Amino acid sequence: MKANLPNTPPNPPKNKTLLYVILGFLAFFVLSFIFVVIVIQHMVGKSTGTSFLPSSDEITLIDIQGPIYQSDDIVRRIKKFKKGSKKAMIIRLNSPGGAVAPSQEIYSEILSARENKKIVVSSMSSLAASGAYYIAAACDKIVANPGTLTGSIGVIAEFPDASGLLKKVGLNFQTVKSGKFKDTGAFNRPMNPQEKEYLQETIMDVFQQFLGSVIEGRRLVFQEKLAKLFHKKPSQVSDLEIRNFVTPYADGRVLTGKKAFELGFVDKLGNYYDAVQLTADLAGIKGEPTVRADQPVKFEQLLNGLLPFSLLTRSSSGFQLEYRAF
Repeated sequence: MKANLPNTPPNPPKNKTLLYVILGFLAFFVLSFIFVVIVIQHMVGKSTGTSFLPSSDEITLIDIQGPIYQSDDIVRRIKKFKKGSKKAMIIRLNSPGGAVAPSQEIYSEILSARENKKIVVSSMSSLAASGAYYIAAACDKIVANPGTLTGSIGVIAEFPDASGLLKKVGLNFQTVKSGKFKDTGAFNRPMNPQEKEYLQETIMDVFQQFLGSVIEGRRLVFQEKLAKLFHKKPSQVSDLEIRNFVTPYADGRVLTGKKAFELGFVDKLGNYYDAVQLTADLAGIKGEPTVRADQPVKFEQLLNGLLPFSLLTRSSSGFQLEYRAF
């Protein structure tokens, strides 16, 4: 009778050990390659003003491109900046504006960041009008090119009237509603005078909110400007005097960057790099400023500046008031 011998694990085959060695070298090579790429990006970023490595004195950059019909991602990134250790942020604007509520949400979040002792500067590109100017008004400083199109302080709402076309094709609508204003703006009939008056009151309410926000964000600048005109101290310039000065230019007109600077709607004429240097000076950052772009996380945000996507987003959201130029 044979005795049962304890089972001993077989020695690992030599080819398996070789595989582990090869995988280890591959992992080391990949990690080394990633490290080299990051270092190169950082060095290139220093020369171009954009960095991919965090630094305590770097400037956060947030781009707002195209029509503004949603704000969640922008607000999220501003909140992250507000809670972080970075001292300053640039809002780069190239937008005709957009819906009212998203513009207001971004405006409020910028003011909140400033209350947390953060520096926020707006850099205007080709176009920063209406809702985009609303956002810029919340910043510490606004930098625009002389040819930037900005201003366009106003509210717009558009309602198509297809009643003539529907009559030609013999299509009628039967509407049952709970109140006389419930189907205001319906495309199957023209508006009546009561509906136009009701909508005009709503638009003027939202317009006064826009005007009040501009005065709130730009109060000190307008006080200094008007103090020179009225020969008084800036603190003696009232909000009513500021409102009377701003209102004639708040009729929806577009201003060039040069004209906006002359009137006090913009603080400085210059390009993006001038805005970077101004931001660094305000934040007390010494040496050549480094900028880190905070990129959006949502794919739809990357597409926000594309016209077909923007029109699709806008048309699918139903009736809305807009701070929009053009």
